Amino acid sequence: MEGLTLSTKPAKLRWKKALLTAVVIATVPLFSFAKSTKVSGKMVAYDLMKHSSKSASAVQNEEAVVLETANPKQKYVKVVFSSLGTTQIDPNYFDGTQPLEADVFRDKTCDEKLPAFVSQVSLQQMAGTYLLTDAYKAKAPGRIKTLNCYVAIYKKKK
Repeated sequence: MEGLTLSTKPAKLRWKKALLTAVVIATVPLFSFAKSTKVSGKMVAYDLMKHSSKSASAVQNEEAVVLETANPKQKYVKVVFSSLGTTQIDPNYFDGTQPLEADVFRDKTCDEKLPAFVSQVSLQQMAGTYLLTDAYKAKAPGRIKTLNCYVAIYKKKK
């Protein structure tokens, strides 16, 4: 039996795979239990770059809008809609007169500091600005220190 050595590599590899599987199983439910809420408000402005640069191919397109809510603690919020196709939000909401409602969850990774709003867009200021809807061109929001971001939960149309 001399010269016979047992390798511990397969055992270590199995242990690492088991640990990785356990971690994945433990974290997946956390995402499925993410707290969703409803947000409702009139569209103040929208990200013109995301709105106008959509692809008709089979890729995810995004629409980022700013809503004025009834919540005095959080008067303005950013909502990001993402889906296949070129229409994430019904065009009727883009005039800023009808309230838009969506099921959302909070995503701090897309929060914005001091967002810029414009009533007319030029090529020099197109990126990083929000174009005001017709209803808000005369009453643009004041300085917003932090625009909290929410991601809309996609629902298939029936």
